Amino acid sequence: MEIVLENFTKRFGDLTVIENMNLKIKEGEMLALLGPSGCGKSTTLFAICGIHRVDEGRVLFGGQDVTRVPTQQRNIGVVFQSYALYPHMTVAQNIAFPLTVRHEDKQTIKKKVGEMAELVHIEELLGRRPEQLSGGQQQRVALARALIRKPGALLLDEPLANLDAKLRLEMRSEIRRVQLETGISAVLVTHDQVEAMSMSDRIAIMKDGK
Repeated sequence: MEIVLENFTKRFGDLTVIENMNLKIKEGEMLALLGPSGCGKSTTLFAICGIHRVDEGRVLFGGQDVTRVPTQQRNIGVVFQSYALYPHMTVAQNIAFPLTVRHEDKQTIKKKVGEMAELVHIEELLGRRPEQLSGGQQQRVALARALIRKPGALLLDEPLANLDAKLRLEMRSEIRRVQLETGISAVLVTHDQVEAMSMSDRIAIMKDGK
């Protein structure tokens, strides 16, 4: 799914944090938003997924204007820096959650959970709870959960920031592999140049909201 930001402007009170941005994410590509903290990377990502309201301009998904469409109605998967796993649920239940809340058939859910677990290589972890997992394993669970609904796009907000150097290297390759295998359009927010260059097809460099 192609994603386009047209003349995107975002303000918080009197402060303009993004001004007249134009950006296109091509169908099937991984685009990295690279820049220092506070430059507007996450704000841009949150506008794409609908968490932040767009003050001026438009957001287009596959040519359709979704600027005023609520987050839950946008066909996207999001992976946050914190992973945001439910501690009282097993890995399988966490992955299944987006389908469970839509009351999909149990057998269908079980099949899709198995497919996602195989995709991110965590088949043996489905019965565990988040506190029993390493940071890299938790990241894989979050990735599987984001992808289980077959979204049109995947948004990644500093997904490797909480991992040690060895795991970051491993998960760079894993996230890129999954993105290429699924062919999903993806946006990666990062302040790490090596991460951006190793994971993405293109890099958009941001500074001071531009």
